[in-house]
Amino acid sequence: MARNLTEDYGAFDNNTERGEKQEQVSLLKRALGFFTNRYLVLGAIFVAFGIAILVMTIRLQFSDYQNTLSQSSSGVIRQYVSQAPRGDIYDSRGVLLASTVEYNTVMIANAYMDDASLNSLCLELSYLFDQYHCIDVADLDQYFVLDPKARFVKAEDKIRLWQTDPNLFDLKDYSAGVIVTFTDDYVKTDPNVFFLYLRRKFNIDNNYTIEEAYRIIRIRYQIFSDNWAFIKGTPVKIATDVPDELLRKLEEENYHYMGLVSGKEYARTYSSEALYASHVLGYVGKISSVTYQDLASFGYTSDDFVGKSGVEAQMERYLHGSSGITPYSIWTMNGEDGLFVPHSYGRAPEGGATVYLTIDSHVQEVGTQALKDLITEAKEYEEVNQTGYKVASAGAFVMMNVNTGAVIAMGSYPNYDPNDFILQNYGDDQAKEQVKYYLGVDEYQEITSADIPLWNRAIMSMYAPGSTFKPCTALAALENGDITPDDNTIRCTGPLDVDGWIFRCLEFPDYGHGDLTLNDAMAQSCNIYFMILGIQTGIDNISAMANRFGLGVKSGIDLPGEISGVMSSRENKRLTRQSVYDKTWFPSNTAQASIGQFDNCFTILQLCRYTCGIATNKLCTPYVVDKVVADDGSILYQGQTESVDIGISQENIEAVRTAMRCVATGTSRWGSSAGNQFLDYPVEMVCKTGTAETGFENTRKEYSNGLFICYAPKDNPEVALALVVEKGQWGSSSVVIAKKIMAAYFNEQISSYEPLYTPNPILGDYLPSISATAG
Repeated sequence: MARNLTEDYGAFDNNTERGEKQEQVSLLKRALGFFTNRYLVLGAIFVAFGIAILVMTIRLQFSDYQNTLSQSSSGVIRQYVSQAPRGDIYDSRGVLLASTVEYNTVMIANAYMDDASLNSLCLELSYLFDQYHCIDVADLDQYFVLDPKARFVKAEDKIRLWQTDPNLFDLKDYSAGVIVTFTDDYVKTDPNVFFLYLRRKFNIDNNYTIEEAYRIIRIRYQIFSDNWAFIKGTPVKIATDVPDELLRKLEEENYHYMGLVSGKEYARTYSSEALYASHVLGYVGKISSVTYQDLASFGYTSDDFVGKSGVEAQMERYLHGSSGITPYSIWTMNGEDGLFVPHSYGRAPEGGATVYLTIDSHVQEVGTQALKDLITEAKEYEEVNQTGYKVASAGAFVMMNVNTGAVIAMGSYPNYDPNDFILQNYGDDQAKEQVKYYLGVDEYQEITSADIPLWNRAIMSMYAPGSTFKPCTALAALENGDITPDDNTIRCTGPLDVDGWIFRCLEFPDYGHGDLTLNDAMAQSCNIYFMILGIQTGIDNISAMANRFGLGVKSGIDLPGEISGVMSSRENKRLTRQSVYDKTWFPSNTAQASIGQFDNCFTILQLCRYTCGIATNKLCTPYVVDKVVADDGSILYQGQTESVDIGISQENIEAVRTAMRCVATGTSRWGSSAGNQFLDYPVEMVCKTGTAETGFENTRKEYSNGLFICYAPKDNPEVALALVVEKGQWGSSSVVIAKKIMAAYFNEQISSYEPLYTPNPILGDYLPSISATAG
């Protein structure tokens, strides 16, 4: 029984072993079938290829593949940003003021040449550029030259900054006692040592002569100064104004001139008429690092030129255009065959839009020349008479359309030639010298600080308006009811005591004019009349009236740099004085403010806008850009905006207009401050002269400023004009400028000879010296 049980168990165990063997055989068969399946084999092959590609990609990504490629193939394809031509600027008559000129350029790209090959190429190119009269692009010349001796062209402190620039030479400054050689990393203040340093840095063979080495250095430095971009594939410009003949030679032998790329650049150029409107137009210059940061997102590059002032700056985004992408191919060290791509594969640059101005170049030229002539004659008068006073030296004028606000002419003198900022980049020595004067560099610092030729005095300087403010005082009084168009007589007496300040009538200091009407007082420009009237009216009403005409407020003109000016008021005095006493407003303050003195200081543009307001009873917004037009003719921008009603009663503003007309004609009892200079003038003028003290007449021995405002014609006025002659002595002296500008606008002929400079006033028109008395 037990045996049977044992046998039974034994029989059971044997069956299990046989089952296991059978199962193992089955698994082997299934595995063999799996691995011999054709789909699996195909899948494995694909996976193997994928892994191989991945490995190769990683090896290429992290190896010196680019250099390997350059050594094993014959061509390299890259691209660079191509400049767009800047938009043109025209005046109101279609006269071209600013345009662009196209130049051929030669650039050099990284062809992975060794120093010996690159130096040989640079020397050959240097001689070619001379032979074909190209303009070298050599920034090294700004710091170091060899002519024939090595020398630095900047002061030592600037040379040290240049050489220690971490993005350039990154040399270390040194203290006294250090012996500097051309092989160390210290600043080289000896130009001969620095030359040897450059020769060593660029690995220039000693077989080259000094002149040859210098030629190589000039081009190698240009590459070195932009080395990061060069290494990354951006070509570096080394010559411009390259003739087509040389370009053909370089392109036909491009396997020999490895790395050379030809391109186009566009230089701004200004017409002769632009000289007279330079402050309106502005000029262009190399983009600054700060501006580049602001404009980089709009496609600008660090080599771009941008507007620096005037319309060029204001309309920059319209004028600049859009840069293109130009592919280029270069030969490398290993052969003359390779793949080259046509430029059509890139994106062509889009030129800037066209800007049309409101400026009339003829009127602009006449005004600028008249201002210059008066200043010249004033200086000649002083040379002859030796008064010891500083005479007329600068000035500004603005003419506007009274109905639209369009600026017909805006001049400032001294002025500048915007072409100089372009020509200096092309090796013009005279232009370089002029730019130094404009910017006040080195020996020009003192004269430039006085002339400030880049300063648009029409909108950036403010002047006490003097008697040109008296129409505003009269309007405030009329609107306040202190006088009426029919009842406006005030007695000009002898000395006028206001708060202990003694004011005297300039013409009759002992007893005054006597009774004067508004017409008489305006014609005579009587200070005492308007002081009394101003005190009656009150500074609050006068300040409010000035504000309605935009005085002491930015006009919103479409030019950069406008200042707001200052209108006398209680609040302004409170904010600008120190002591409690000085912060208090007194009637004597009102007396002075009423005749355009005290804190009153406005721009010439504001005075012109104010004159327009008197002519039309509307406040317009001045503008110099009429419109901007795209290539397809669509209007991108328009300058004119709607004028705003000032709201003066018709009878009151007519009363002031009539009084201002008397400045040109005089009255039945009195002459005028314009001295009958408009007698027989072909256009009926409505005007006001002004002579404004600067406060420096005695301390600096200089004359007061002469101002003049007017509009014409008397009926249905078209234009208004405001002007100033700094240290011009009398407002009446500047009348001849206005006459010439108005004649140019109306196409009228005036006398061939006009006495420009009047050394003595015809009638009083300024605030005489005042003295304080107790009481």
